[in-house]
Amino acid sequence: MDSIAANLRYIEADRLTTAAGDLNRASVVGQTADTLGTLAGALVDPGRRSICYLVVESRHWLKKHRYLLPLGVTRFDPVKQALLVDSANTDLREVTEDERLVPFSDDDLMTAVFSTRAA
Repeated sequence: MDSIAANLRYIEADRLTTAAGDLNRASVVGQTADTLGTLAGALVDPGRRSICYLVVESRHWLKKHRYLLPLGVTRFDPVKQALLVDSANTDLREVTEDERLVPFSDDDLMTAVFSTRAA
């Protein structure tokens, strides 16, 4: 993915929950048990009603970096308060400063509700 697709919308992690618990600031742990960062949010496609990418935040020195992690097999471990993903650090793509994560809006909600294509 060279740039963030125009149809994708960003939802902050504090708006994301599962039956197993709240996902806000959950650690994201890769297949080698390395912590990739913390969950900042997700990129969704409202028309398809699907999550496409997790947005992982990592701090290096005094700078915050955001990465897109393609959503694959993921599960939430409520004991560790972590998202366990079947992925490695090489699967991450950094969101550059000139790329904007477009927030999920009321219009996007209407698109998702009335979409004829279910996820």
